[in-house]
Amino acid sequence: MKITKKSTLNLLLVCATSLTLMTACTQTSNSQSSTTSSSITSSSSKSSSSSSNSQTINSDYFNDEDTDSSYDKNTSSTISLNGSTATVSGDGVSVSGSTVTITKGGSYLISGSSENVQIVVQAADSDKVQLVLNGATMTGDNAAIKVDSAKKTLITLAEGTTNSISDSSNHSDTDASAAIYSKDDLTINGSGSLSVEGNYNNAIKGNDDVRIAGGTLTIKSKKHGISANDALNITKAKLTIQADEDGLHSDNDTESDKGNIFIDDATLSITAGDDGIHASNALVIDSGNITVSESNEGLEGTSITINDGNIDITSSDDGINASNDTSNDIKISINGGTIHVNASGDGLDSNGDLEITGGTTYVSGPTNDGNGALDYDGTGTITGGNIIAAGSSGMAQGFTSDSSQASLITSSLSGSAGDTISVKDSSGNEVLTFTADKDFTNVVASVQGLKEGDSYTISVGSQSETITASLSTGNSGMGGGPGAGDRPGQF
Repeated sequence: MKITKKSTLNLLLVCATSLTLMTACTQTSNSQSSTTSSSITSSSSKSSSSSSNSQTINSDYFNDEDTDSSYDKNTSSTISLNGSTATVSGDGVSVSGSTVTITKGGSYLISGSSENVQIVVQAADSDKVQLVLNGATMTGDNAAIKVDSAKKTLITLAEGTTNSISDSSNHSDTDASAAIYSKDDLTINGSGSLSVEGNYNNAIKGNDDVRIAGGTLTIKSKKHGISANDALNITKAKLTIQADEDGLHSDNDTESDKGNIFIDDATLSITAGDDGIHASNALVIDSGNITVSESNEGLEGTSITINDGNIDITSSDDGINASNDTSNDIKISINGGTIHVNASGDGLDSNGDLEITGGTTYVSGPTNDGNGALDYDGTGTITGGNIIAAGSSGMAQGFTSDSSQASLITSSLSGSAGDTISVKDSSGNEVLTFTADKDFTNVVASVQGLKEGDSYTISVGSQSETITASLSTGNSGMGGGPGAGDRPGQF
């Protein structure tokens, strides 16, 4: 549009009017904010992170209780840990030797240090129990916190506090096989920090749902870092996990619709001896920063859906693996985010379908011809987003003809670790680049909006090839398969 002096004057008048209205709105907003602030300040006896009550959460996976870390110091019962015993005050709590028993719903403020003291929750099935860790250190042979019964138990990490819980290899209660164990729903929230060491088995174990809705957690375990039978949901938390088996684990071998994991707005750093994240049913990542720096398989589930987030995976077998011996609903769906996979096995491996609708995905796949950067049994479709997948050529797969976005494939170019793969359009504009993590002899690429018949050039160092994009770029692989770790549907 041609901009004239007259149109410029009109634009200035509109801007001036808008500025006046914005100033008035800002004054009104500030007035409202002051009123809100004073009303919050008047509740001085209630300790909480005020933001925890106003966080936006996905109501399909969390409720308001999960993120509400508030508690009233004046009405909370107290548990003061002291060596091999504890002193208690308030309703619903008693102590006998080294066992502290909670029998009623309510808030319990826990502080001090102990060895072989166990807090046991035996409340009614309708009771909500809140355990506020307010600078607590608990060591011992068995589970330091054991929930036998309650509707829900919340472990709140008090603001500004550091807390630590660990068991030992001499753990004798094999039914409660974790440093923190719950038979019923368990939520961890708050803004403090918690270190958990499972020196016998799992660090944190829940027989039903486990929700992490806040806090900074550092976890080490001889088996799984956090394990849940039904669902493991994580939001607004920072987790560092070092596990001999799975970092995050949710598995239910009797109810096929359970064994789910959901992650949103969380920061995860995982080192695992087996799977970084393992779900027997659905694994959904809505957002977050997730790094799996060491694993057998990075992400594993029956269906894996990535909607957003920054995800970096290093694996000795498959990077992202969708598989299940008894389900037909097997799929990897990438709808958004930035994903980097460095896999010695298959990069993206689905025993069913592979579907890419958005985001940007980089794959450094295998160097051996027995695996592929992309590997699927059903259909491999791309309808949006960007991808560069580099790997061996023996089982190389591109995308199938039911894609609506075209792609490119070549086995004429090869490169080494550290080489840059560049994709340019017909005008010479670079639209996508990737630095390979290892040697490769095949490249599959697609960029947002790529149409069948378009010509793009892929370059590696001094090598280059101009390729005509196609909706079908080959399906020569032998199909996905389980990696060497435990499979979905197994503990």
